[in-house]
Amino acid sequence: MKKGWFGLLAGAILAAVFSASTAQASDVCDRACLEGMVNKFIAAMVAHTPETLPLQRDFKYTEDGQQLWLGDGLFGTASAPGNYKLYVSDPEAGQVGYIGTLFENGVPIYIALRLKIEYGLISEAEVIAARGGGSANLPSAGKTLEEKGKPRSEFLRTVPEKDRISRADLVKIANSYFTGLGGNTGHNTAPFAKTCLRWENGTQTNSNPNFPDTSGAGIVGMSCEDQQKSGWFSFVTEIRNRRFPIVDRERGLVMSFAFFDHNARPEPIHMTNGKTTMPPVKAPTTLEISELFQIDKGLINQVEAVINTVPYRMKSALWDK
Repeated sequence: MKKGWFGLLAGAILAAVFSASTAQASDVCDRACLEGMVNKFIAAMVAHTPETLPLQRDFKYTEDGQQLWLGDGLFGTASAPGNYKLYVSDPEAGQVGYIGTLFENGVPIYIALRLKIEYGLISEAEVIAARGGGSANLPSAGKTLEEKGKPRSEFLRTVPEKDRISRADLVKIANSYFTGLGGNTGHNTAPFAKTCLRWENGTQTNSNPNFPDTSGAGIVGMSCEDQQKSGWFSFVTEIRNRRFPIVDRERGLVMSFAFFDHNARPEPIHMTNGKTTMPPVKAPTTLEISELFQIDKGLINQVEAVINTVPYRMKSALWDK
């Protein structure tokens, strides 16, 4: 009788442990779940129905760094989903990123979206929207990416498990890109693959000799590595409030957020090739950026950036500590 009682107790304990572990496992939002949340979020934007979203009670939301109430901003102007869709999934952190096109009042725009999912509910969302092309002589980012239709194949690769880099090392490599850029005089650089290509608001801004380069330095024709070694980017005063919330180890991706400050002081840029030029920025300017890095065998191979101009020295209302 006593033995039977202990057997029942042991069985009950095991059942409780199994139930708890199953519940905990079910709380993990996998890649399909995370991407599905992005699709739900965009669908709710387009339908102007934020009330249909599974949100936590203390849900927080920003667009272009500003805190908005749900239903404002793109929830009132989004009119259709776009064709260009690039997902960055991080089940370990319960976060997902999206870079793609979205129609706003019938016009394609280019957005970066981040969602944080906790216990099946969205607790955080932030959007950066690029509505122009970054220059008067460039087409809008939304139009350019909508015409491209799909992301580069490198962003969609699955890295064999034995070749996957740790989260810490992926973030370290991504951060080295900013360190090699902001205020840099060309004496250090991030680790780049020879095949590195960077798109900024849909425009290829390296290894592109046919681009109408007004810098006087031939910078857009250079490789990713040679650009950072040139010393030309010393006019980028600071790259601050760097965040790396989404690390997709399965695909070797890191999605980052940062602010690029340019104080626009008319100080000559002394490049490492002996040339001297003046800063291209003529007034104090800050760029809010979401930059996506695809890292292959420890080298930055592909870069994609969504860029929006914001007030000088601005911070994000919620996310910058």
